[in-house]
Amino acid sequence: MTRVPASLQWGLVMGLAAMALVSAAHVGEFSPLPVTVLLDGWIIAFLLTTLWRSTLRAPMIVGLVGLYATVTILTAWIAQAPAADFLQAYRWMLYLLVFAMAVGMQWTHKRLLVWLSWWLVSLATAKAVLTLLLFGPDQRPGLFLENNFELALFSGLTAIIYRDAGRHRFLLVALLGALTILAGSRSGAVAYLFLVIYAIIIADLRDPFLRFISVTVPAAVALLSFAIFQDRSAESEVIDRVRFFDLFLRETQDWTLGTWVTGTPPMTPLSAATCTDLAFYEQLFSAGGACYSVILHAFAMRLIFDAGLLGMVLVLLLPVLLLRRAGTSWTLTLTLSAIAVTNGLSVSGLNNPYVALPILLAILLGGSTGSQPALAMQRIHVPRHMADRGRTP
Repeated sequence: MTRVPASLQWGLVMGLAAMALVSAAHVGEFSPLPVTVLLDGWIIAFLLTTLWRSTLRAPMIVGLVGLYATVTILTAWIAQAPAADFLQAYRWMLYLLVFAMAVGMQWTHKRLLVWLSWWLVSLATAKAVLTLLLFGPDQRPGLFLENNFELALFSGLTAIIYRDAGRHRFLLVALLGALTILAGSRSGAVAYLFLVIYAIIIADLRDPFLRFISVTVPAAVALLSFAIFQDRSAESEVIDRVRFFDLFLRETQDWTLGTWVTGTPPMTPLSAATCTDLAFYEQLFSAGGACYSVILHAFAMRLIFDAGLLGMVLVLLLPVLLLRRAGTSWTLTLTLSAIAVTNGLSVSGLNNPYVALPILLAILLGGSTGSQPALAMQRIHVPRHMADRGRTP
């Protein structure tokens, strides 16, 4: 295993902690810092580090993602697609490549991640409470960005460090639950539900109280998720995502089988009629005034439109394969995958660093995050004749 440089580990943790502290001082507003850009910058720095420090442990997947990305980039370049819009729409290819390169790398300062999870969830909850008291329930600015994004990050981080969070780990989950209620995010509520299920599955249920909690908590969280869905749905007669889905069906009604498999050429604009119907989201148009699939919001629809079912298979399958290749338990692998998928049904899913970062960290932590023993802790068999040499007469 090749260790992730300590400077990168401390840089990520201290950077997120400092950005959270700055944001907490701006009650009622989003963070004044470009957190998304800074997180992507750290991920790129990590990728560059792996290029000269790490030995490829998943060469076939690296080659597959690299080939797919090369073909896509060349096609976009030939079509003279806007570079900024292309980078925004296809960040998921970068994340898949980083995941593949991360196999064989090791994160060594796990306690830093435990501290970071407590710090982020505590500050986010405190800011949400102050926002509620000062500005009322209609204002829900997050610690970094919209709650839809950062709740996926908080739930993913908590799942990763849950085994090492000590005997007060349930308090961390409860605090995150309070934040989820204050945020009122539907995708955030579902992500939290997956976290609670994960925590219960890996809990020691020999204690009668824990058995009681294992029954009551999932029911309470399920009711919480349903209540948030009902409350948010009542705010408008038609849920935005349903409207986007109707427009997606209109855009794809004349597709051939080949288009369904590979998607449209990179950065194919939507029809003029669809762009007109979505004029309310004009801030998502490109500088040239065209609107691309990003305006559909849900990553699942955007991915199929841009990359077809082939892209969908890559996004769903490769993270699972790489997490397992790194030694992550099936329970944690499925939890992180479920958070990514459900987030992609609402917002940008694996196309943003808030969803990608927990998966990357789980790969770097490897077997230490799950029920399987880490490679270094596995029992090593020593031949008897070699052991005898070390004995004192």
